[in-house]
Amino acid sequence: MIWLASFPRSGNTFFRNVLYEVYGIESSEYHWEKNQELKDNFDQYDVVKTHLLPEQLPIEIQNKPSVYLVRDGRDAIVSIAHHRKNIVAPGSNYYMNLLEAILAREGSFFGGWSENVMQWSKKADVIIRFEDLIKDPIREIEKLRKIVNLPKPNIEKLPTFESQKFGNPRYGSRKNGGLSTEEQKNHAGRFFRKGKIGVYKKEMPVLFRLLFWAKNRKAMKLMRY
Repeated sequence: MIWLASFPRSGNTFFRNVLYEVYGIESSEYHWEKNQELKDNFDQYDVVKTHLLPEQLPIEIQNKPSVYLVRDGRDAIVSIAHHRKNIVAPGSNYYMNLLEAILAREGSFFGGWSENVMQWSKKADVIIRFEDLIKDPIREIEKLRKIVNLPKPNIEKLPTFESQKFGNPRYGSRKNGGLSTEEQKNHAGRFFRKGKIGVYKKEMPVLFRLLFWAKNRKAMKLMRY
């Protein structure tokens, strides 16, 4: 198995859907969420998604090969704030969500963007940028051949961000959550928001941008943002 790690809202689910549709590779998740089921055999899958820090993974499989997805932290934080408002905590205040995600007090939000990036960038065998992933998914996923044997891709089945948002994708629609097909599509429509670069410029007020940069300057420069 390999770890597919990322800070939330960095393209992890899109990546998993491309793996499934184009390469026929199913994936599982490892998390600590009390309201979500954790499969007993999660580590028997070829790819295991996680947002946790490396040190929080099960010790016996902590050092499995890993790929890390990284996204401009400002865009990721904006997406988290909307995701919380629309799905996790419906009706919550968007700007309070932004503030809480930026500050990431007491290790919340998976350590915060910087901590997540700094720890995983030291460990990961492959680092893929969200901005490159959405432009050319096949080129980026092919980089995994460095750490895992991939089957030949069926490029004709390559999904787009739009086809996942307005369709019924394998991951991101809660297919195993007891929802009807229509409910799954509605959830996917809320889960896959925009998938665009630079949304923070319109959706993150200047004061929040300054706060984010003050807290995350080192990691942002390391990742060339």
